[in-house]
Amino acid sequence: MTRLLPVVGFILYTLAGEVFAQQTESSLKMPPVQWTRPRHVDMKHIALDLQFDWVKKQAKGIATLTFAPFKKTTKIALDAGLLSINSITLPDGTQLTYAYDGGDKNDGLVIFLNKEYDADQDITIQIDYHTNYINQIDPVNLSGTTGKGLRFSLPTSNDPIKPKEIWSIGEPDLNRYWFPCYDAPNDLRTTEFKATIEKNLIVISNGILIDKKQNTDGTHTFHWKAEKPYANHLTNFIVCHYVNTKQQYAGIELNNYGYPHEQEATMASVERLPDMIRFFSGKIGVKYPYPSYSQAFVQDLPWGVAGNGLSAQTENMVDDYRTHADYLYLWDGLEGESLAAQWFGNYLSPKDWSHYWLSRGFAHYFSGLYNAYKNGNDEFLLWQIASDQASYIFDWNSGNRHPIVTKYYESAANFCSDSYSYNRGAMVLRTLHQQLGDEIWWKVINHYVKTNAYRTVTTDDFQQAIEDITGDPMDWFFDQWVYKMGHPVFEITKNFDTTKKELVLKVKQVQKIDTANKYPQTTFFQGRIPIEIDDRIELIWIEPKAENSFSFTLTQQPELVNFDFQRTWISEITSEKSQDELLRQLHRSTDVLARGQAISDLIKIAKNEKTSPDNKANIVEGIREVAMSNAYWRLRMTALGQLQNLLASTPTNKPATLDKATVSMLMSVIKNSKSWLKASAIWFLGQTRDPKYNDIYLQNLTDSSDRVINAAAASLGKTKDPKAFGALVKLMGKPSMKSQSRLSALNGLKELGDPRGSDVAYQALSDLYLPRWRLPDASVWDYRVFAVQLIASFGKTDQAFQLLYNRFKKSMAEKDLDGIFNNTLLIAILANPRGQEVFDQLRSVFKDDSTVRLAVDQYERQWKQAMEK
Repeated sequence: MTRLLPVVGFILYTLAGEVFAQQTESSLKMPPVQWTRPRHVDMKHIALDLQFDWVKKQAKGIATLTFAPFKKTTKIALDAGLLSINSITLPDGTQLTYAYDGGDKNDGLVIFLNKEYDADQDITIQIDYHTNYINQIDPVNLSGTTGKGLRFSLPTSNDPIKPKEIWSIGEPDLNRYWFPCYDAPNDLRTTEFKATIEKNLIVISNGILIDKKQNTDGTHTFHWKAEKPYANHLTNFIVCHYVNTKQQYAGIELNNYGYPHEQEATMASVERLPDMIRFFSGKIGVKYPYPSYSQAFVQDLPWGVAGNGLSAQTENMVDDYRTHADYLYLWDGLEGESLAAQWFGNYLSPKDWSHYWLSRGFAHYFSGLYNAYKNGNDEFLLWQIASDQASYIFDWNSGNRHPIVTKYYESAANFCSDSYSYNRGAMVLRTLHQQLGDEIWWKVINHYVKTNAYRTVTTDDFQQAIEDITGDPMDWFFDQWVYKMGHPVFEITKNFDTTKKELVLKVKQVQKIDTANKYPQTTFFQGRIPIEIDDRIELIWIEPKAENSFSFTLTQQPELVNFDFQRTWISEITSEKSQDELLRQLHRSTDVLARGQAISDLIKIAKNEKTSPDNKANIVEGIREVAMSNAYWRLRMTALGQLQNLLASTPTNKPATLDKATVSMLMSVIKNSKSWLKASAIWFLGQTRDPKYNDIYLQNLTDSSDRVINAAAASLGKTKDPKAFGALVKLMGKPSMKSQSRLSALNGLKELGDPRGSDVAYQALSDLYLPRWRLPDASVWDYRVFAVQLIASFGKTDQAFQLLYNRFKKSMAEKDLDGIFNNTLLIAILANPRGQEVFDQLRSVFKDDSTVRLAVDQYERQWKQAMEK
């Protein structure tokens, strides 16, 4: 499962997307149908015994497969992904012939048996093979990708402290690239995994470690065994030099494999894992179903991948205690999803990829439920619900439109990785949760999980569990939200009759059928939806028609009407509200999303040139009150960000002028807040570029939060005070997780503009042994990017270019794609005229590689744009 690294801050659930472009006639065709794959054999057990060639990046060894045919046969067919087959034998040594073209199509390896075997008769074969496919990084996405098969990592000239490591990826249908198998999710089997590696490395795989043997040649062999049947794509393993930070919960062994120099940080990063297992076990009603759970932190992975009892997590999750405290909402999400997938994806496994939301959507939603439990419902709403809505609507507006469950899709890889099984799937579960009510919801989940334990499942199985508990199959719900595409677009109008003391609410559904799309679409939606009216919540039932009307008897005209309280539906909503109504919504609503929306709408009014100064002042004052209130920190940070956009948005390097009330507000927030909120206030104050606030910035260079330190360093630099240079250089040496202090100092030096900063940046860029976040795509993290930006800002780039160019040439000689394009990115940012040499060389060497050519074009455009500035 591939996921993008998240942005920080609050994402409003409304997203300004471009109008969906008119599609061509070719887009009217449905994608090909992907039926559940027929099984010709029942795969019962796979035992792998492997060694590794680190130079060739190959696995080699023996795969022993035990299976039984469903009918009499003299041959079987398996999936192999670009493997080299040396021999295939029976256990007694009898050689079997086979046909294989070296490709990766389904049933591509045909094996001719030594006789005709009866149906249900167990057969064991041994395949001697080695891998050929090399899972390279994607040069367009340097912050991490999953790829397929095995990812080998080694120290390189560009990254000499990078760990020696192997990890596998099998989802979806990708394990064939490292062992022969039946590579589809509708067959469950047990496994054994043996791997022989150097003594300083360890092997982690599925199930229980039953043996570790020392060999006379200085290697050792690990033997793992999984005794409960599970789906093929969940087989995985990881090799690295690790230290295991152990935990336990209720007799369940919890293993956390991290790098030796990050052991304390690993403990900080996994401190909530036992509590997560307790929460999920209690809520689901089924104890964690395996004797142990392991997670290992690996390079080059953008998010996390859950296997059978073993999850591979991005090493970016590993933070020290103070850093992790700022990112609990984020890494709780990663850790929670991988853990929840052990129930929804492993214990219950989707029968085919069309039902993948039963794993991915469930894991995401249940992780969100833990977030709400541990970090508060406002956090769940402002982080997960807001970003899920935004991600889905962005996909919709970009033309990516299909149902959650459909047999029609181009490829499993694309179908399983977009927002439908993940964001929309989780949001649909939330809507269903609201429809059923909390008590019935948890009865359904408990029944669904217990009934389908260790089985493959479809959406029908989940729907059947609902019917078993409620008596209602809820066909209408699954039809509109799961099997059809689309979402309602509501137009809300209201009128209060002072004579009748009656509020009339008219709800129109104005969504249009997408005539350029052949997937089934919901015309009008139905269901229960909550409305906040002043201090109470009313539940209404929307009928599936163009307009619904609802009446409420009230003693007086309501001050607040908030349709779809806490956004329980996937929808877009328009409702004309006056400035006064929005201010009341901002201050009175108990829905933090509605309050955030009110801030956004009020800022639009304030920016309108027709708005009077008095009305603008009222808006500013209202939002300032929220920023200084005891509201949830994300809402307060949104208020600060929107006010900064309104009051301090000035041309580059021009100081902002802030009124006394705003400065007083910022001082109060800085004094009484911490982490993200405090950092936001310092950023805001920094827009004044006024040295009189330098004491505040200098004091906060020693704050416990690196978010605050970064904001203070940048704000200090913006003052252009000559005394700032020494403080920022001192910050370069402050101990921090993965050189975050260095990153902040370089950011401040760039703002300062002191020419001496160029030498400081060059020195930082020269040291290849400094720890860093390997996130060059996300320039807010990798200090190398900041160093190059600082050097480029002074225009004296020749020395830095030669340094990067020499590294680039070494990476080219090593065929290190990661090093090649990390340096290519830095050269593009540097904007030295000699950069064209790099792009010309890349085009020559990779002329036959379309993926690399795409990356070269991207970085060359970036270089040209930088050259023009």
